[in-house]
Formats: sequence, structure tokens, C-alpha cells
Amino acid sequence: MDTSADPKADHRLQAVRALLRGERVTDVARAFGMARSDLYKFRTRALNAMREALKDQPRGPKRAANRLREEKEQRVVALCARYPTMSSYQLIHRLGQDAPNPRTIQRIRARRGLPRVPKRAPTLIPARRLSKRVIRRVQQLIKQKPHLGPERLAWDLQNGEHLQISPSSIKRLKRAMYPPDPPHVWRFYERHHPHSLWHGDLMEKVGLTGTLPVQTAHQLTLLDDYSRAYVFCDLFLEPNLRTTIQALIAAMRQWQVIPKAVVFDNGPEFKGKLLSVFCDHLGIRLIHTSVRHPQTNGKLERAFRDDMKDFYKLYDEWHFEQLRYDLPSYIHYRNYIRGHKALGGKPAITRLREQDRMALPWVLERLERYAQYKMARKVIPPEGCMRLFGRAAYIDASLAGTEVMIYETLEGLEVQRDGQPIALLRGYRRWRHLYWGHKVSKLPSAFYFEPYNGTNCP
Repeated sequence: MDTSADPKADHRLQAVRALLRGERVTDVARAFGMARSDLYKFRTRALNAMREALKDQPRGPKRAANRLREEKEQRVVALCARYPTMSSYQLIHRLGQDAPNPRTIQRIRARRGLPRVPKRAPTLIPARRLSKRVIRRVQQLIKQKPHLGPERLAWDLQNGEHLQISPSSIKRLKRAMYPPDPPHVWRFYERHHPHSLWHGDLMEKVGLTGTLPVQTAHQLTLLDDYSRAYVFCDLFLEPNLRTTIQALIAAMRQWQVIPKAVVFDNGPEFKGKLLSVFCDHLGIRLIHTSVRHPQTNGKLERAFRDDMKDFYKLYDEWHFEQLRYDLPSYIHYRNYIRGHKALGGKPAITRLREQDRMALPWVLERLERYAQYKMARKVIPPEGCMRLFGRAAYIDASLAGTEVMIYETLEGLEVQRDGQPIALLRGYRRWRHLYWGHKVSKLPSAFYFEPYNGTNCP
């Protein structure tokens, strides 16, 4: 501190400093020409000034730069006084777009002495506590009869031992004795590229109107895991394994790709040697979900719920032809317009367009020929027929004594000689289903192969 401008103050400072150095009061008073009472008074003033100077000072400016304007603060105060039961977050909606931060409203309440009042007044009746004897008796009864629910246990205590206890109290005690298992932690999984995984399933909740007995239309859907797009969706009355393979072929040709993997449930429409061989020939990994675990196909199950709400429930009556006619427009809306939360509100087509590698055209042209597997090797008898499902199956008498290979394909049962198809029995899957379903009486008396006119196997 600069004291050169005030010699009197400097004189007093030197006296106080001498006193603080430990010199005798009598010597200091004689040296500086002061009374001892004045020395003590000046020392007290100096110590008080030093104590004030050494206190912590508040940081920042004396007035905050972002402090609310007075009229805005008065508006907050008025609302807090008018709605004392509202929280700061509820008051924000009342204040509108220029509302301050909720923490600012809380500070204004504390500064102005405006407490938040609870909506309900505190109860005047003290809480009723269970005695230790009653708690031990309830715990003992829970151990003896763990299969009974809270209400049954409460009734037994009330009627048998005249103990009044609520079912909710018994439920709390039972939960404390036998804590429930922790909830399952589901891991969210998503592929990182389009067409790397397709989910396939049937929705079987579409009961058609005006059909006796009531027929059910089955929505067969293939969903891309990465984009959530429907790569195939159509309605069928009697889907089977061939329907699934034909749906896969249609989706591959439409999008010009071959998926890396497909996942289905364990229904008969998705399990069979023909589907397994088809996927093996194309290098597709065939995955089946765990039994009674639909979460593996959870994305498609969730999509079915949206389909029911956004498409089917818009109709008062469900007619097969009408639904099948309108379904493509809904699929276009779902893939090209509807936003998905997992995609940030963008449509599924934005991710499908990331695909830059297409399948070879000659592979896509002959996809049907990859769905075949060898069943048996036969030598045609002189009659030109063989036994099939306990019936005679006529092929061609001119092939008598010729060794042929029997294949199952998408079209039916195929006879090949030297790698070339020569005869075909259509509807083989249907006849096989009747035979193994113990409906032999519905089989024809004989089967007749027709000459094959299709393309050769690649």
C-alpha cells in the first residue's frame, strides 16, 4: 500500500510494525511520541484490516453476465407463486420457448423463499408396522407353502389365526425371502452391410372373411437385417418348403444379390433337405432359431406388429385378392417412405442403396437348378416303371434296363440320365405329404412322369 502521500499514516504504520516486532510498548511510545492507548488502538485497526484482506473473495464479476432480466425473473416468480405444486420442469412448459434452465428456476425459488408444496398433505395417521412375531409367522408360512400366492396366504392367516395382514405385505416379505431372477439383458445386434442377413417368417393372423371353414392367409416375409427393408413379402394360402425357396429366388433376382445368411424358425416351411441343399449350393448360411425363442427373429416379429396396425387393420373385411392386390403399395411405403427409429428416421431404402456388389447374371438365371439333391440310383425295369408310395410310377418303356438318377427339385421328382433330365413327376411334395400323413387313399392309383423340357443343370 502506498503511504508516501500521507506522512501521518506512515508514522503510525511504523509504530505498529515496531510494536508487532515485539518491542516494548513504553519504548515505542517514547520513540514515536504516542500514547500507549493510541498504540493499542492502531494495532487493533491494523489486525482487523489484515484479517479482512486475507478472507476468500468470490470469483468472477459481482453480477453474473447471464443473469435473468428483472421482468423475466418476475414472471418466473409469479408462476412459482401461482403453481406451488409444479416442478421446475413443469413450469418450463408454462413459460414457453424463452424459459430458463430448470436449475435456474430452482435457484430463484430458493432465493425468493418460494418452496415447492406437495400435492397431497402429509397423513396424520401413523404407519401401521407389523410386529416381529407376525413377520416370523408369515415367513414360516411362506416356507411351508411356497406355492401359494399372497392372497391365499393372507386368507389363511385371517381365517385360521385371525391375523390381519394385506396381500401386498406378504408379497414384499416373499420377495425379500425369494428374490426374483434378474431380468434378461438382451444384446442388440445388427449386421453392418445390406443383404448380409435375411430374416424369414410367416405371419399367420390374417383370417379371411367369408370363407367356411375360415381360411388363413399367411404373409411370408424376408427382412434385411441391416436396412429393415422387406426384400420379399406376399400372401399365400398354403405355404410350404417350395414356397420359401421360390420367395428366396424372387428376392435374389429383384435385388440382384445372394445373401450371406438367412435365419428362419423351426416350422415345416423352413426346414427340409431341399432348402438346405439350395443354400449350400449358393454358399448361404442357413440358420434356425432356438426352439421357443422368438427373440432371435425379433426384428421381423416387431415388423409384423406394425404390419397388422398399419395395413391389415385398415380394412373392415379381409379378402385374399384385395389384400394381395394392395400389399405391394404398402411394401413400397414401408421401404421408401416410412422412417425407422434405428435408422435415425430415414427409410430403409437409404441403406439398401449402399449395396455395390451384385451377383453374376448367369447364376441368377439358373437359381432353380440349385434346388435339387440326389435321392436314389435306379435301373429301369422292363415295364418302364418303378414303385413310389406303394404305387406304380411309369417313366418310359424305352428306358428299360437304363441306369438313371432320381433327384428332387423345385418342380417335382426328376429323372436324369448322364446328367441330363429326361422325365419329371410334378407335385411330388404334395404326394409325399399325403403319404406320410396317412392319407394313402387320396393318392392316385398310378403316377405318370412327363418328358422334361427344362434347361440343363449348370
